[in-house]
Amino acid sequence: MRYSSLIAIVYALMLSARGIEAQAPAAKSGDAFAATIANGKRVFEATGCVACHGAQGQGTTLAPQIAPPPMQLAAVVAYVRQPTGKMPPVPAATASDQQLADVYAFLQSAAPASTGESLKGNAENGKRLFVAYGCYECHGRQGAGASTGARIGPPAISLMAVLRYVRTPTGQMPPYTAKVVSDQDLTDIYTYLKSFPPPQPAANIPLLNQ
Repeated sequence: MRYSSLIAIVYALMLSARGIEAQAPAAKSGDAFAATIANGKRVFEATGCVACHGAQGQGTTLAPQIAPPPMQLAAVVAYVRQPTGKMPPVPAATASDQQLADVYAFLQSAAPASTGESLKGNAENGKRLFVAYGCYECHGRQGAGASTGARIGPPAISLMAVLRYVRTPTGQMPPYTAKVVSDQDLTDIYTYLKSFPPPQPAANIPLLNQ
């Protein structure tokens, strides 16, 4: 498997956001939450997001699916402010943090139902499949990454985001259809990669602080 530089950046953002408490709208009444979603939809349309990501964030040939959001809100805001690739930056003058929070709520509400959320993974089988499908050739035996592939272990994005990306990747990675790798197999691989502890912060490694 080969992930593009875009997915590598997404993983990096997620890893950096782990130490940051995700911003989240305060609990609201049904009417207030409906207004938040409605405003998020307006901002999503007004800033031109629909042109690349589709009216419901379902993705197009120009950009990937982003509903439901594959990252926490704090990481989404950070990426939107300083994106990579073809996506232009969205400054606060165009959409405030609160408006981005509304867009986030809209994308969560627009997310299609998926059977993947009910899948249960088997780490031992995932370890076997990781080798059988040759994932280790690009990503290392424990998904720590290599010169040919990004770090993917432990996964820093949700299972659903991984399933979406593997089916419709960007860059050099070829797509893996359900006929080649089933959702259950990918769930097992995801569970295997999740079994590894996250990398230590650089501050905790003595050799990097001399």
